[in-house]
Amino acid sequence: MSKPLLVLFDANALVHRAYHALPPLMTKGGEPTGAVYGFAQMVLKTLSELRPAYWAAAFDTPAPTFRHLQYQEYKATRKAAPDDLRSQFPRVRELTQAFNLPIFEASGYEADDLLGALCLQATRNGLKTIIVTGDGDTLQLVSPSVRVLLPKPQRPFSDTLLWDEDMVRQRYGLEPSQIPDFKGLKGDTSDNIPGVPGVGEKTALKLLQQFGTVEGVYQHLEDPDFIGAPKLRELLRQHREIALQSQALATIATDAPAVLDMEACRLAPSTPLPGLAFGLPRAGRTGSFDRERVAALFRELEFTTLLPRLSQLEAAHTLAIVESPRSDYGVIAIPQALEAALAEMRSARSFAVDVETTSQDARRADLVGVSLCAAPGRAYYIPVGHQGADQLPLREAIDRLKPLLEDSGLTKVAHNSKFDMTALARYGISVRPLAFDTMLAAYLLGEKSLGLKALAFTRLGVEMTPITALIGTGAKQISMAQVPVEAAAPYACADADMTLRLQALMEPELRREGLWSLFAEVEMPLLPVLLDMEQAGVALDAGFLKGLSQQYGDRLAHLESEIYKWVGHQFNINSSQQLAAVLFEELQLTKGKRTKTGYSTEAAVLEKLQGAHPAIGLLLEHRQLSKLLSTYIEALPALADPSTGRVHTTFNQTGTTTGRLSSEDPNLQNIPIRTEEGRAIRHAFIAPPGHMLMGADYSQIDLRALAHLSGDPSLRPPSFKTRTSIAPPRPRSSA
Repeated sequence: MSKPLLVLFDANALVHRAYHALPPLMTKGGEPTGAVYGFAQMVLKTLSELRPAYWAAAFDTPAPTFRHLQYQEYKATRKAAPDDLRSQFPRVRELTQAFNLPIFEASGYEADDLLGALCLQATRNGLKTIIVTGDGDTLQLVSPSVRVLLPKPQRPFSDTLLWDEDMVRQRYGLEPSQIPDFKGLKGDTSDNIPGVPGVGEKTALKLLQQFGTVEGVYQHLEDPDFIGAPKLRELLRQHREIALQSQALATIATDAPAVLDMEACRLAPSTPLPGLAFGLPRAGRTGSFDRERVAALFRELEFTTLLPRLSQLEAAHTLAIVESPRSDYGVIAIPQALEAALAEMRSARSFAVDVETTSQDARRADLVGVSLCAAPGRAYYIPVGHQGADQLPLREAIDRLKPLLEDSGLTKVAHNSKFDMTALARYGISVRPLAFDTMLAAYLLGEKSLGLKALAFTRLGVEMTPITALIGTGAKQISMAQVPVEAAAPYACADADMTLRLQALMEPELRREGLWSLFAEVEMPLLPVLLDMEQAGVALDAGFLKGLSQQYGDRLAHLESEIYKWVGHQFNINSSQQLAAVLFEELQLTKGKRTKTGYSTEAAVLEKLQGAHPAIGLLLEHRQLSKLLSTYIEALPALADPSTGRVHTTFNQTGTTTGRLSSEDPNLQNIPIRTEEGRAIRHAFIAPPGHMLMGADYSQIDLRALAHLSGDPSLRPPSFKTRTSIAPPRPRSSA
């Protein structure tokens, strides 16, 4: 039987490592949170991957340690922690308490000492131990029952390596227990441990490989076969006390006052929460931590990206969702139940709608189910495309849903509604009017994360099951149609439920912030217009592109021939390494910036070399034509819908911070125009007889408004005049 696992967190070391490894994060209110985020990330990673039976955390205290009393210069060269790091420690403690992590700290001792004492006691109690830290000093504690989890150097903070005895031997050429002796001889600049002057890593390693410890070195210092020159012996003689003191400073005190209370450190499942509708078993908490308290703290700190990981801990083996205390979700599989649900929607006059499909490509995805919600906590799921399920026939469900969703007297609410409307349009349903899109509302209200699950978390305090919990990821990913109805239903109902709740919360806020007219009179009316544009698509002259491909291909072949002639031999023009060798080694042209694989051959470098050699201009033209050919001429026909022969882009209302639209799959706003070759591609977009293409541009209206409001002379040329008065924006409230 395997031994139970104890995980120990070196809190201070993790926080310091996270602070320097991660980009600075800050809440909307300006509170720095990057180090707290890193600590939370590591705790979640540990819970998910290691699944310990016991856990605890150790903190340093501000009081001087016994090492400072022995050697006043201990760690004296370290700079004081910056204010934005110090301010995060109370939050780390708050998070530690929310996780119910037992905290060990003792005046006069460092966290390492407490960890050492706990490791020793854990081994005596038959436990395995893993120390999670950002400091390699604890590698001396590695043993058959103790390992150390450290972030890899020069890698993302969460990319870790688990050190065992063999890894320590390979890295240092020593046993873990010899690391303090190693530092005793060579010193440690990070802790300002002096060591023996003149003894470096290689010398210290040789001494310890022969004599084992610092004491062993001095016991054999006068032996005839002692390694090293007479000068080394003299240095060791002169600095005997320093060597022994340095060794003591580097040694973790495993007799520190920390008592391992295994019951207090037990990470045991707590009482399972009540089951959900449909008879699904409710996952118990992964451990004894207060998940609701952790979630509330995550919301306050705006750690929205950590939410799915927190949910996955609970839903590791059970599909679950955390919603308000009461939820009444139901599956509709018979006509009578559907009619009753539709009547409830009509009676409410306003309801949320959400669809489940077989893929994220709404224009080609098959409908799997529709969820409706007219009151918080009460929703229905109508399955129509689940494999092997008892459900209404697709056509019958569509015929019954169509009058409801097209009733102009009923208000519909959705999240990312253009997706739902596109999916339903395939089945002849035109959802009108759509009165409220919670994703658009969140965008106007300045939310960073616009996904429904992130908004439910930050705005409502609700944790929702991630889609990956149902369909998986990677090679094992399945379609929503393959998910059992009893698992898909609570997920789908919650989507509609949370959408309705967000609408009730966001509409008053939009009005309060003076954004309602922008939302209701500009953004929402624009949405169906964009949908129609996407559905219509743009016709493509495939024959023209084919001819252009041949023309540009011939030109590329000619350019390659010319380049080879000037260089004197053939090579792979598209290989940056081969090109760099030709330009900077063979032709001896001026080198630009250096990369990991050699000297850069990017366009900016080649442009600076214009005129230095005849091949440079040819290379630039070759690169330009190659990009046009691969990015547009060959790619566009492949993106055309086979059923329409047209390119159907997606227009995003929430894709930019400036409020402009963006276009993707493909990006039709990025068709080249600066060169004659690039402009030729635009001729491939055509209009059928009796129609015309129209282009609309903002004409830099944002810069014009900026010029008017700021009055900056550099932004207002003499010819610039404003015909209308633009009122300055009303200050947003702090509510």
